[in-house]
Amino acid sequence: MDFQAVSNSFVQHYFSTFDNADARDNLSSLYRPESMLVWEGSQHQGAQNIISALTKPELKKVKTNINTIDATPSTNGGVLVVVTGNLAIDNAFDKPLIFTATFSLQPIPGQAGGFFVYSHIFRLLL
Repeated sequence: MDFQAVSNSFVQHYFSTFDNADARDNLSSLYRPESMLVWEGSQHQGAQNIISALTKPELKKVKTNINTIDATPSTNGGVLVVVTGNLAIDNAFDKPLIFTATFSLQPIPGQAGGFFVYSHIFRLLL
C-alpha cells in the first residue's frame, strides 16, 4: 500500500468537499457508527453527529489551504494522517486561522482499497 498516495488523495477529497457548504454532507460517507470526531475539544460519535458538528452555521462559508500532509502506516492496514493548514471563515482571508487535523483511516471491511475515518481530531492553533 502506498500510504502517502492514500493520504494525499484523501486530504484533497476531504477538504475540497469540506470547503463546499452545499456538498459537505457528502463527507458522511467517510464516517461509520464507530467513528469519532474531536472538534476543538468537543466529542462527536457516528456519521450523523459528526456531520452536524461540521455543518454548524458558523462554518457555513470556509476555505482551507493545506500546508503539510504527513502520513504513516498504522495498525490493521490503516493510515495515520496529520494535516496542517489555514482556515478562512466568511472570506476573512486576511485573518486566516492556523489548524491541525489528524485522521486515523482504517480499511473498509470487504472493500479493497477503501478507507473510512475511524477517528478525527481538529484543533485551531492560537
